[in-house]
Amino acid sequence: MYIKFLRAFNGDCIHLLFPDGERNISILIDGGMPNTYRSSKGKKGKQEDGDLKALLETLRKKGEKIDLLILTHVDDDHIGGILNWFKYDVNALEMVGEVWFNSGRLIKETMDKNIKDDYDNSIVISVAEGTNTSIGQGVKFEDFLESKDGLWKRELIQATDKISFKSLAFVILSPNETRLKSLLKKWGKEEPDSLETGAGATDYKMSIKDHIEADVLAVEDKAVHNGSSIAFLLTFSGKSMLFLGDAHPCVVADSLHQLNFNEKSPLAVDFVKLSHHGSMFNNSAELLKVIKSKKFIVSTNGDRHLHPHKRLLARIIKMHNDCEFYFNYPVLMDKIFSEEDKKDYPNIKLFSTDKLTLNN
Repeated sequence: MYIKFLRAFNGDCIHLLFPDGERNISILIDGGMPNTYRSSKGKKGKQEDGDLKALLETLRKKGEKIDLLILTHVDDDHIGGILNWFKYDVNALEMVGEVWFNSGRLIKETMDKNIKDDYDNSIVISVAEGTNTSIGQGVKFEDFLESKDGLWKRELIQATDKISFKSLAFVILSPNETRLKSLLKKWGKEEPDSLETGAGATDYKMSIKDHIEADVLAVEDKAVHNGSSIAFLLTFSGKSMLFLGDAHPCVVADSLHQLNFNEKSPLAVDFVKLSHHGSMFNNSAELLKVIKSKKFIVSTNGDRHLHPHKRLLARIIKMHNDCEFYFNYPVLMDKIFSEEDKKDYPNIKLFSTDKLTLNN
């Protein structure tokens, strides 16, 4: 079993390999920022390959492909690298076996009969050519997928669905129907919104102790894109992994409650990929109470949106004083945790995601 959290800048790009007889099952979750695949450097625009391109070239040389591509949602830090891959690699679609993606067109086709009273049924699912918004990128991705028959699993992926893929078992925890309808409304009207603007300073100067004492607000992310994010529990050969995308915590918690998990009987998993790169608005205390794990993954370089929030890490430490944090950009560890924090909480362990194992 192999799990790699690629250097996707402030985004997510995760590669999983699972043994399956004579070959591996290869899964790619999101593609990170556009430069996770390729970027231009310097005045002459010299092309520089990113982690995603390196990964795909390695797979191609081995005669392997991406059996399942999961695009959790259309924000640039999740879809950008995939769009760059499809743009620059003429054989990209030949390397993909199946795609999971909740697009505006698919939501409208599936839910149209249920939403006539709530939304204008004349919504046109299109975006002006050249737009660089997340919805515009989603439309481009739809067009890529529809250019090859049989590639796109043209079924909505939504909360409490149970899906088998080869020897893997998925339980979908987000999005729910309400969040999908909200995405459809935005898809048609392109109304940008976000709880977090990315302006200001980090909360790293405050100690863990002080953050724990101050953690009284129960504010959640309201961004429509994030609310539409696919989050899921993945199990394989006795191992359980929780991938939360950028999902809203109340949706994930509600799904877990429907699956009969609660504070007294929490969901036990080998690790948690924290929602929205460690945002305190996407990983509530209520959600964390119904999850039992020692290992928590932070996927971001911290350059935008001030993630992860130290307040969220303190929230986890309060509940699990011997937890382990894994960063795909380890430079963040010393920026966040002071010597005082390390003395106050000596049982907390900090690692690079390269050190992540599921053996204990």
